Amino acid sequence: MSGTDEIKHILNTPSSTTYQNLEELKSIIHKERETFFNMVGVDGNRVPDLNIFTHEIIEEIRIRFSGKKSPLQEWLKSLRNISPEERKNAGAFINELKNEIESSLKNFLETWRSESETKKLSLEIDDISLPLPKLNIGSRHPVSAVMRDLMEPFQRMGFSIVDGPEIDNDLYNFDTLNVLKDHPAREMQDTFFLASEWVLRTHTSNVQSHAMMERKLPLKIVCPGCVYRNEYDMTHLPSFRQIECLVVDKGIHMGHLRHTINEMLNAAFGRPVKLRFRSSYFPFTEPSAEVDVECQQCFGKGCRSCKNTGWSEIGGCGLVNKKVLESCGIDSSVYSGFALGFGIDRMAKDRFAIADLRSMLDGDVSFLKSFSLS
Repeated sequence: MSGTDEIKHILNTPSSTTYQNLEELKSIIHKERETFFNMVGVDGNRVPDLNIFTHEIIEEIRIRFSGKKSPLQEWLKSLRNISPEERKNAGAFINELKNEIESSLKNFLETWRSESETKKLSLEIDDISLPLPKLNIGSRHPVSAVMRDLMEPFQRMGFSIVDGPEIDNDLYNFDTLNVLKDHPAREMQDTFFLASEWVLRTHTSNVQSHAMMERKLPLKIVCPGCVYRNEYDMTHLPSFRQIECLVVDKGIHMGHLRHTINEMLNAAFGRPVKLRFRSSYFPFTEPSAEVDVECQQCFGKGCRSCKNTGWSEIGGCGLVNKKVLESCGIDSSVYSGFALGFGIDRMAKDRFAIADLRSMLDGDVSFLKSFSLS
């Protein structure tokens, strides 16, 4: 019989509750005391194995020896069966045992709890000789790393970093930027329309409109943010980060624009890079140019990533169109400006020699770990 079974057997064995005189009661009390202390020890200190006890068993012991239906209570009820001269001494013997049982149970419970906590702590102690588990510490995403580096030269040159709505009225996304009603960019297949006049912004240029209409001149702002298009392939994403830069002041020319682009891209790539400006057309700038950076995978030799051109397109720029200035309430005969909009994801792709832009949206941990960006 195991220790637990033995305790349960004792608990289920009834004690005598009837007596005719004080001597019989003394004999019954002696047996009850012996049974109790053999189970929990004198004052809770002579228990051979505390592991066999649980909260439930200790509670059963309490109920059995001092509960409302315990022999103690029955003995008190039976005091009327003995002579009055013995009754006083009999009551004292019963109460003495009751106090012993309650005190011993309290001490026993404290001892049991202390031993249980010690055992629990000993099981939780780690072996300090074991090798440390590998910690999967996160790192910056390539796009976040490029965006952080991009902000440094703009802050140094005194630009204000501003934000704008990603859901905007087409007044700011198209109209004030000289994108006419019949322009292809307004077609449903190119722009995500949420309602007849509300769109997911297709470029961060909408911030230009808000800034020119709401802020005082001169303006020097830069706006990084998320934009939305319909294309999805190795060089295009439907949702990507773009950085917009706008300067409006007196006497602004292409030299200011080129210097700003050089500073920005040198910071983005962490080193001087070769640039190429190609004449282009944008409705919100005139003259306009597209900016290419030398392919960072083949360094101008031509590869699949740059479509064998040796160059990678990263954005457009130009002097702010006079019609855009006028539509925002700015006198174009006094003020001029430049604007640029570059894809941050494209810069990250070229800087870290990533073959497919879509890799940056996959959430592949092994892909992100390969950069180890702090």
